[in-house]
Amino acid sequence: MKRLIFFFILFLFYSNVVWASPGGGTARFEKRVVEFTLPNGMKWMLVKNGEAPVFAGAVMVKAGGVDEVRGKTGIAHLLEHMAFKGTKDISGEELWEAFLQNGANDVNAWTAKDMTTYHAAMPASKVELWLYLTSEILFNSVMKDFYKERDVVTEEYTGSVENRPYGKMNQALLAAAFKEGGYGWPVIGIKDDLIKLEASDATDFKKRLYVPTLMTGSIAGNIDIERTKELIARYFGRFHVAQTFRSANIGRSKDLRYISEKGEGMKRESVTFDASKNFMMAFHKPTLPTRDDYVFDVITYLLCYGENSRLTKKLVYEKRLIRTISCDSSVPGARFDNLFLMLAEPIGGTSYKEAEAAIDAELEGLKNEKVTTGELEKIINNISKDFYFEVATNEGITQDLASYQTLAGDWRYMTRRLETIETITPEDVMDVAKRYFVDDNKIVVELERP
Repeated sequence: MKRLIFFFILFLFYSNVVWASPGGGTARFEKRVVEFTLPNGMKWMLVKNGEAPVFAGAVMVKAGGVDEVRGKTGIAHLLEHMAFKGTKDISGEELWEAFLQNGANDVNAWTAKDMTTYHAAMPASKVELWLYLTSEILFNSVMKDFYKERDVVTEEYTGSVENRPYGKMNQALLAAAFKEGGYGWPVIGIKDDLIKLEASDATDFKKRLYVPTLMTGSIAGNIDIERTKELIARYFGRFHVAQTFRSANIGRSKDLRYISEKGEGMKRESVTFDASKNFMMAFHKPTLPTRDDYVFDVITYLLCYGENSRLTKKLVYEKRLIRTISCDSSVPGARFDNLFLMLAEPIGGTSYKEAEAAIDAELEGLKNEKVTTGELEKIINNISKDFYFEVATNEGITQDLASYQTLAGDWRYMTRRLETIETITPEDVMDVAKRYFVDDNKIVVELERP
């Protein structure tokens, strides 16, 4: 789940509060973040923000699809579904009623390959209630109606993977790219595994990974910082889990490397589905905090961001070979080395061979001709703009803080990335293109009609 916006814009406003100003905007933002760690190891970041009497809160657990093993895939997502079924002391109906009757909105949770997040926005006077309910959900949830919910998720798999061309293509891509490790299947899992999951599997997964040392909390809004710290200690400090964490896929296995074995050659897969043409082209790459990862973020904007991006301008508007094209530099996650992905929809008469050759030609251009300084400046401005919109709400602030703390080990990664992005040169782009955009490092998945 890694966002492409990694630093703080110099003029950032939320509500009537000036967050940053010329001459030290990121430093001023960092000073507003109050961080502390509970005795049980859980990390929190608090930000007093805005004048409206509201707040947003999020707790992110470093437990996702990447922590599963083959044969029991999909358990992280299914466990998230179980969270709102109730706790040892609160029924599921009471739980939802407590949220909704106290002004909560955006009460939800989501699972990615790298983490699972539980979040909500509420009136500022309800911080204590949110902390209590969320701590109960995370530590005291019960496996009520597990098999009924397993059937719901299995149906969800049918709708999102089996009955969607992109879902089938994504599954084929991950299987081809990652033969070992937890990145080799979609977040929702594999159907043959889902239908066999037991309640004990969810309980074991939670016992192993839902521990304070793997949780990060964040709150942003019109809050009393010191009072909020006391409440956090009261509700989250009461859980002391002495287990030693061990992810099923800790470390980077041989098949999680970003370069295929020499001479292995291109991997090409096809998926059958009655839909219009679509194909994926992906290249293995390293994840953060390597410098190459920063460069890939720049390349993503250069190739696919906006109507004037290189691939859109050349292949969609000028040559009219492709209807749409998009890029993503962190597929399927960012805790381990991952993929740079391009998803393209060729126009009717354009063959896959023609479309792929046209994209390859643009990638070759990156190897042989330097990106202009004007292009790089424009990319930096666009990333700045995107970051502004991302953190223009309390919800965006809390999720970004928790995400970067979870992925990078320090939330400051989100504010200090600008310094690195600004040092990227045309030579860096050329060097990365030469090393990674090669056939031995390439995976292609094509959609074929029956």
